[in-house]
Amino acid sequence: MALNLRMLLSSAFIVPSFKDKVLTMTKLIWHIDRAKFQFEDEADYESWKADPQVFFEFSPSSADDAGENIFVDPFEIEIYEQVTEPNSKVAIIFEGDGPVVSAWVAVDIETTEEFDQESFDEWSSDGGGWYAGSISLGDFDAHVTEDDGGDWRIG
Repeated sequence: MALNLRMLLSSAFIVPSFKDKVLTMTKLIWHIDRAKFQFEDEADYESWKADPQVFFEFSPSSADDAGENIFVDPFEIEIYEQVTEPNSKVAIIFEGDGPVVSAWVAVDIETTEEFDQESFDEWSSDGGGWYAGSISLGDFDAHVTEDDGGDWRIG
């Protein structure tokens, strides 16, 4: 009886894992055609222009639907990286009151066997996945005042 109770209790605390699922690294591409930034301090804009750096941030858990059916451990995915070639590209137009940035960013993400074009499209639009990616200008106090929204694609 004690052995059966121990087995019952131990099986009640089994945590589901992805060990039985087929996992795949999938290249995803996020892009934004136009993001207009404004700096709080004009001196910061001048400093940033001397060494302009753009950073990409990705966190599926910030979307309405974290994508648990398509991403492996979506609550653990936190990407913050500079947008650089060869996997990504950025274009900057320096306007008087702040830069206009366009970016294409490629990231490799571990996906589940349920991941396909349809499930990804559903997540990126209806599930709020568009909100899971963004760009910033690093540690400078600058914010986006206008943008055309980010868009996801499978690479």
